[in-house]
Amino acid sequence: MTDRIKPQIYLNRVSIEEVNYIKLYFFITPNELIISRIKSNTWIEYNSEIGTYLTVEKTNTIGLLLDLFDDIAMIKFYEYSKPEKLLVSKQKLSNRYEAIDLQKRSELIHITLLPFNEDEKQIIGIKHHFERNVFYKLRNEYFVKYSSEKRLWYFDSSAINIWRIYRLLKDKYLIKISSSLTITDIKLRQELLEQIYVKDQYYKSCPSKYLSYMQLHNYAWNTMLTYHNLVLRFINSYRILPIKRINAFTIDELNDYHKGMLQRKGVEASTINQSVNAIKLYYTKVVGVDMDMSIIERPKLGKKLPNVYSVSEVQRIIKSTNNIKHKAILFIIYSAGLRISESIRLQKQDIIFDRKLIHIRKAKGNKERFTILSEKAIDLLHTYIKEHKPTNFLFEGQYGDQYSDSSIRNVFNAAVKKAGLPKKGGPHILRHSFATHSARWIKKLV
Repeated sequence: MTDRIKPQIYLNRVSIEEVNYIKLYFFITPNELIISRIKSNTWIEYNSEIGTYLTVEKTNTIGLLLDLFDDIAMIKFYEYSKPEKLLVSKQKLSNRYEAIDLQKRSELIHITLLPFNEDEKQIIGIKHHFERNVFYKLRNEYFVKYSSEKRLWYFDSSAINIWRIYRLLKDKYLIKISSSLTITDIKLRQELLEQIYVKDQYYKSCPSKYLSYMQLHNYAWNTMLTYHNLVLRFINSYRILPIKRINAFTIDELNDYHKGMLQRKGVEASTINQSVNAIKLYYTKVVGVDMDMSIIERPKLGKKLPNVYSVSEVQRIIKSTNNIKHKAILFIIYSAGLRISESIRLQKQDIIFDRKLIHIRKAKGNKERFTILSEKAIDLLHTYIKEHKPTNFLFEGQYGDQYSDSSIRNVFNAAVKKAGLPKKGGPHILRHSFATHSARWIKKLV
């Protein structure tokens, strides 16, 4: 390979937090041979914020770079003796949507942090049989203890302790959070949301300011989770573009991105509309760009009637479980038209027996409302409360914590299977069925 046809690598100085680096700058996208050579030398790292490769400047760094690329590229100096002046936005990088799925870490073991109260103090428990080396690692930590009575590990509930347990277990475990555990530490939330992904040199985290904005404005947790994932997918679809370049996108580029999504198999129009909403929020509230988001193209949503079970099918589902707690949960969701999140947040005082009402707090949109409490629901709840004696939440987990939505899904799926009915959706279908059926049928159930 002659110098005449060798690709060119330009070097420039850049200072980050008072540390001097040498930046490798490309006027055209580097070829695979250059990328391979860079990856094999760990002292050169990719910085997603700037969108280029950097290495700490030492007395011998230039010599090392010259030797490293001597046979495959020409090293040139761009304004090397002066502070960097060339903006990242001037790089000749394509804005092409690459339709890349984030790579997930494989073979992770899922464990859930479960909050519960003990002696008027909030505790977080982990019910898992750890392998020997992890067992001894936990036993040697001062902040975590093991309860032979409850057969779980536990520690005082705090963001610091969750960070500690996360750092101890993150290599082999996926740390899941019970829906009843509130985390206000944005960095911790972000770390937990993104722990599943492989973070290579091109990986870009969703800016924490995005999560902060949604938390400050009381977005529902499920909305935060969905929007975060959609924005994360968006910024990582442009592998080699820095976040600054993505933040400078125009409406045309956002439209091209969503057109690309629409062409992918398995991506529904509703998902694309959610993505438009998530990215719109990102640009207007986080990036602070002044663009007319109303002209973003959206796919038309077809009008579909929700799948529902007939009255007799709902009856079979509820009667298929003999567990009084499971029966009460399914019946309350159906007879009162509740969302799953609303049912697990119910507290004992929210059931107003004498007025035959249920007080729903923090419903969708952070609103409150009242809904009906049927006679059959009253009888069923009295029986359930007498037998299970819940202390705080109406439906409690094993340790007095909030019942999980995954447990309700498991209960519902098992009941549908036992009833011999086709699966038409999750427990939310009971709410759709409630809206469809006449209230006069409810008293015939159970």
